[in-house]
Amino acid sequence: MSNARAIECVGVIPARYHSTRFPGKVLELIDGLPMVAHVYKQATASQLDKVIVSTDHPAVQKAMEDLNIHVMMTAENHRSGTDRVAEVAESVSGDIFINIQGDEPYIEPEIINLLMAQFQTEPTTPMATVASTNLSDEDWNDPNIVKVQVGEDRNAVGFFRVPASQMPGDYCYKHLGIYGFKRDFLIEFAGMARSANEKSLDLEQMRALDNGIPISVVITDLDSVGINRPEDLEKLKETEIIA
Repeated sequence: MSNARAIECVGVIPARYHSTRFPGKVLELIDGLPMVAHVYKQATASQLDKVIVSTDHPAVQKAMEDLNIHVMMTAENHRSGTDRVAEVAESVSGDIFINIQGDEPYIEPEIINLLMAQFQTEPTTPMATVASTNLSDEDWNDPNIVKVQVGEDRNAVGFFRVPASQMPGDYCYKHLGIYGFKRDFLIEFAGMARSANEKSLDLEQMRALDNGIPISVVITDLDSVGINRPEDLEKLKETEIIA
């Protein structure tokens, strides 16, 4: 009989109310439920041990409490969702913390499971993320769709919004904005200064690469749709994903 302790995985869904491009989007109703509640429902269908919504706004807190969803109030001044997840990690027990975007109401639970499994496969990795092979020509040229170039070791070489003219398409994938962290590294990461590439690209994961920290990438043919702007929600409705 093994005495090894199971790894405890905690999913945290940052739900900042004042989104720059779509204020209040986490509370937008989809089939009668707030968008972030759909994310919570999908996350709880995964193998996560706990799922927590972390917010900076009392309206989100109340909406979650009314639905009996585990919610924590966090500071208003966080610059990124990962910084908000790190605040949760300071007071919640767990080995691995998964940062799940609050604006992806139909994220596949299997994407979360794949990311958790990566920490079993590569127990020394401090940070991991997921990339999709579903990268269309339209996505390739869309600055709102983040891409990741992956090395032969399956670690991220770099993340970008607009491809350089000489950049090969091989080993480039659509980045799905979900991250996993070992707890201690997550708290360390949140204490690091924002890096130059993080600021210029507005991509928080560049903070890790700029500090020489590897990011392991799980590659899947699954995909996920984020709601960044009001028109994204309308487009989702038009595709009849929403009944």
